[in-house]
Amino acid sequence: MAKPHEKYIDQLNALNELITADFDFYRELNSQIDRRLNELGKRGDIEATADEMRQLLADRARIKDTALKLLPLRDFFRNHYGEVGERLARLAAYDRDKGAV
Repeated sequence: MAKPHEKYIDQLNALNELITADFDFYRELNSQIDRRLNELGKRGDIEATADEMRQLLADRARIKDTALKLLPLRDFFRNHYGEVGERLARLAAYDRDKGAV
């Protein structure tokens, strides 16, 4: 049976995975849009590609907005979560409940 703090750890780990997956998804979408914009820009025929470029720029703005909102959450886990893991490992080594009945 999981101890109460272990349930929180499991929930944090699951949340970390969701945030990371979402952030990576939006980052990849943004990269795809940037690649397409570069392709269209190299064609040189702005009038033929203007509508698609306009739509891509609008999509990129929405995607970047979402990614920027996820960024602080992703950074929280990336920058500080390692320290949490170290503390949890030390806690497991010194578990007062081991001998409890």
